[in-house]
Amino acid sequence: MDVVRQVKERFLENKQKVIEGKLVGLPIYESFPRLGQFIPVIPPAIQIMFTANSGVGKSNSWVGIILLTVYKLKKKHPDREFKFRFLISLLEDSKEDFIAKLYAALILLKHHERTDILELNSRRGNPLPQKIESKLDDVEEEINELLFYCEIVDSINNPTGLYKWGRAISNKLGTHHTKELDFTNDEGEIYKQEVYSHYIPNDPDEQVIWIIDNLNNLQMEYDKDAGRVLTERETINKWTRKYGRLQITKHWHWTVVNIMQQSAESEKPQFDFRGNLIIERCKPSLDGLGNSKECQRDHILIFGIWAPNRYGITNYEGYNITRLKDAYRSIIILKSNISETNKEIPMYFDGATSVYKEYPKFEEMTEEIYKKVEKREVIP
Repeated sequence: MDVVRQVKERFLENKQKVIEGKLVGLPIYESFPRLGQFIPVIPPAIQIMFTANSGVGKSNSWVGIILLTVYKLKKKHPDREFKFRFLISLLEDSKEDFIAKLYAALILLKHHERTDILELNSRRGNPLPQKIESKLDDVEEEINELLFYCEIVDSINNPTGLYKWGRAISNKLGTHHTKELDFTNDEGEIYKQEVYSHYIPNDPDEQVIWIIDNLNNLQMEYDKDAGRVLTERETINKWTRKYGRLQITKHWHWTVVNIMQQSAESEKPQFDFRGNLIIERCKPSLDGLGNSKECQRDHILIFGIWAPNRYGITNYEGYNITRLKDAYRSIIILKSNISETNKEIPMYFDGATSVYKEYPKFEEMTEEIYKKVEKREVIP
């Protein structure tokens, strides 16, 4: 069959791309080797999700794990050509705040100086320190290089509006094709109608990654088919099913990255009859997805982000959380149709700069590492 041959040919095409030094997905394994054992790349044509409780770092996750991975790749392999394009739909932050986060991240990554949005805006009671100000011009150039790959919008927050914005960009990056099919009406008469066929990108080697941060802020909209305004749950499902799964990933072969908060109920500490904290019930879960549990069905890969320090846990999986405090996060593979699930990777996390870095195995955590984390001197 033709489709069987096409699949086989894709295997061989991807092999040849790798031989030629091209990428067949965003490589996670270079920046995050422990996570890369299970999810080596973020492939095209799938929908994935990051979910966490409020204030744990949902927005930081895609910046640190996906966007900054491209920055690190370019620095590590300056002679290689990386073909990525990011569509970034900010439903929570403004474009200016997002760029401020990039300043903080790249000042840390490039100059090993730690700062944050408050300090950058002289909102800590003192003017911006000279040692940070002196890095701004250099980092500005780096940010412009990174934003060259990005299309950013912070003024559209309903599903159909987002889709139309992305569709307009897709017309610049490729061509949508239709085909004519025969249909039969109620009277038995045959008529012809054009239906969607396929999408051909201008550059088949370019991976388009569309990030929506976050789904809980989607604006409810009037739906013609339903004849009413959709509920929050229906609004989220419309984006993940009608647009994300059935159009953008299936036909355009783009990667969609959705950010979603856990429900308020799932954030509450859970205790057994003796008053002991039930750790597993405190972690993010598929059942705890806020506003819509059904949307998990539309995702191939779902990551949970967990902060044991938020629950007063002093030791977790061998790590001294009393010392690591809020600099510890776990990335949990909650769902995966392409790898093993329920795998948990310990991460150093800096919320001020959106930087993630894998911790060594707990038995390899030396006193020197703990001291560096306590002083926030851990530099990727």
